[in-house]
Amino acid sequence: MSRAAADQLTEEGRALFNEQAYAQALARFERATTIFPTHAQAWKGLGHCLLMLARAAEAARAFDQAIGLRPDSATALWGGALAHADLGHKLVAENYLRRVLALQPTWLELALSVPALAAFLQLSTRAAALLRTALGPHSKRAYRHARDATRTIEVARFADAPAPGLITYASFGLSNVAWPDARPRLEVLLACAHDTAAAPQIVANAVFHVMDSGFYPAPGAMVRDLVGVIGARELSERLPHAYFTVPRRWGLRLPLDEGPPAITLTTVVPVSEAEYQYWKAHGDQALEDRFAAAGMEPADLRRPSAI
Repeated sequence: MSRAAADQLTEEGRALFNEQAYAQALARFERATTIFPTHAQAWKGLGHCLLMLARAAEAARAFDQAIGLRPDSATALWGGALAHADLGHKLVAENYLRRVLALQPTWLELALSVPALAAFLQLSTRAAALLRTALGPHSKRAYRHARDATRTIEVARFADAPAPGLITYASFGLSNVAWPDARPRLEVLLACAHDTAAAPQIVANAVFHVMDSGFYPAPGAMVRDLVGVIGARELSERLPHAYFTVPRRWGLRLPLDEGPPAITLTTVVPVSEAEYQYWKAHGDQALEDRFAAAGMEPADLRRPSAI
């Protein structure tokens, strides 16, 4: 059998697909791929038929074949994104979708109208992928807003980051919030030398405070009682406030993504009442100088006040 025969079967398959005769179209595309295994259009048609017949796993394999043969086929990439999203293959689905939109930017509105694909277009998904690349594998869980149980934020846990023995907690979701004046989108980091349930709660509470108040946590900013209100017993009493600063110790190039919009990071450091008052009287640089002089370890949530 020849390429010409496969072309003919593929054309018949397209016509049947347009008539919504998916089973009959499927048979044509299957025959075409059998007699001419490198026929990208036949593999793509096969994938679309399988997708319409709710056979997502087989559809994903067919689209993968089509994309391997024609990496610039927007329609094959679109079908592959749908099939892999249906299977829960988030990384592959997101990769295919981003490649689709690079080829066909006007399809963005259509992608946003498909719930399975819209989630991949949130900036938090991009931020999470960049942090996973930078810091490695992670676990994560959702934290609910204290006054609105319908609102949640995800906090990821990265072991041995930014150094062996340390744990990084990172928010996934704050970067979806847009700010005026084209300010960079943000996610929040916290380094912890001693694993404690309070650490991810601090990150989640910082995110909810920022969202609720519209407060942009620029480097050097302070929020009173952000740790105090989570009810972490002695920690909430000793280090009740939150200081935001540049996450230098992670050694990451910022912004994580130049955008637009740009995505960057801030780190939250629990501080004492005395440290808060010193910041209020002398400013953020003076406070950081005092931290350095005292050898303060920001990741040590058991530390005494540096002032």
